[in-house]
Amino acid sequence: MGGLALVIHGVMIVGCGSGTPEVPPVPGIVDARDVRDADPCALPPTDRLTTLGLRTDGAAGQAPEGPSCQWRGDEGEGLTVTLYTDGGGLATLAENSEPTTRRVRVAGYPALETFTGQGEFCQYDVGVAEGQVVIAALEAPSPDSCTALQSVLTGLVENLPAAQR
Repeated sequence: MGGLALVIHGVMIVGCGSGTPEVPPVPGIVDARDVRDADPCALPPTDRLTTLGLRTDGAAGQAPEGPSCQWRGDEGEGLTVTLYTDGGGLATLAENSEPTTRRVRVAGYPALETFTGQGEFCQYDVGVAEGQVVIAALEAPSPDSCTALQSVLTGLVENLPAAQR
């Protein structure tokens, strides 16, 4: 897992976007999801992993932000999903992100997007509830890794349980 984890943090410096990211409004989430007890290896839909050329057996691990899982492919593809619940959530990640990180929405949720100029790496930090973020990064030879990662995240979020109100 070390190789991709280093790439995730290193690429944030060379991602392309514009301006300082705004802090996405997490309280505006209508359909909050709960990641606190989730298994990151069980969240991405198997068919979406296969479509990306990734093996369906993920390797569980621990990232600085929380529990994570990594999937690899035969052509150098790699997906990492990390669940961040022990910090300030999306606001903290926005404050500590690079100026090239952009504010977007993914699957209807506020998110931060970081990607390389050639499109072979994309990362989304998706605020799914107050103080809860799904961090997903895709490294792929395809020049449109952000579109591919959005597809994975849509299915992943659907697999999360609803947050208790």
